[in-house]
Amino acid sequence: MFDFPLFAAVLWRLGYIIDSKTRLAPKKNTHFTTPLLGIGSLLAGGAGKTPYTAFLAEQFKSQGFNVAILCKNTGDENLWFAKKGFEVFTGNRFELCKKLDGKFDVLISDDGLEDRRLSHAFWICLTWGERAESLRDIIPHGNCRSLWKDHPEIGCVKKCAMEWESTAKTADIIFSMKLPINATGEILPKNSEITAIAGIARSQRFFEGLQKNYHIAKKIDCPDHFNIQKKAEEALKLSLPIVLTEKNAIRLPKQLLENKNVFVCGVNISCFEPNLRFFT
Repeated sequence: MFDFPLFAAVLWRLGYIIDSKTRLAPKKNTHFTTPLLGIGSLLAGGAGKTPYTAFLAEQFKSQGFNVAILCKNTGDENLWFAKKGFEVFTGNRFELCKKLDGKFDVLISDDGLEDRRLSHAFWICLTWGERAESLRDIIPHGNCRSLWKDHPEIGCVKKCAMEWESTAKTADIIFSMKLPINATGEILPKNSEITAIAGIARSQRFFEGLQKNYHIAKKIDCPDHFNIQKKAEEALKLSLPIVLTEKNAIRLPKQLLENKNVFVCGVNISCFEPNLRFFT
């Protein structure tokens, strides 16, 4: 029987190799003075790069560094960073490095591991135990964009886990979910019956975390970067509190977010990070 997923993975792999050797190949005679810290993952979304990037940016700021975040313009990550008060720049990360060189103490790239033009970056790779060793581990057969052997440039690998998972005992980064809160500051009472909506990668973690404290009457699972506004408006007609991810909520209009039945669930990060001055 014809194995279409494996065939598609072969095509993906060929495209990846060609792209790596042409458009995204390292550029000669390019030098940067501003250090670049890259937060990457082999997973095709859902590794926690965005919240971890924000976590590190806050660490740098607390130590007196002038820091900027580089990310793609998807309409949610960049808005989320900006709302948290970070200097954020979107677009081609390599071109942004050239534009911003010397203007900040440190740059942090949210994703971009596959861009070999960022050869001056110190890469931290977030992993959730994915194998990424063969064609069956990459898109669309698996859930990774590339293989471990593709990335000798990775300087540090961080094992990740949600706080309730058994792997949290040995994880370097532990993610936990905050209790949902609405615009007036009211925390959603535990054991409430809710509608849960997510438009993120690996949304099962979000739903699993909510189920620890709430009863999910309806689960609405949308693709990553999906604008959930219409879904949220429809869900409110059920007269149940709706719980959204912080990332999805950033694109919703103020009027909707001010509805007392709209609750937003943020993420906490627990990990040990040494003094970050060695990056500069």
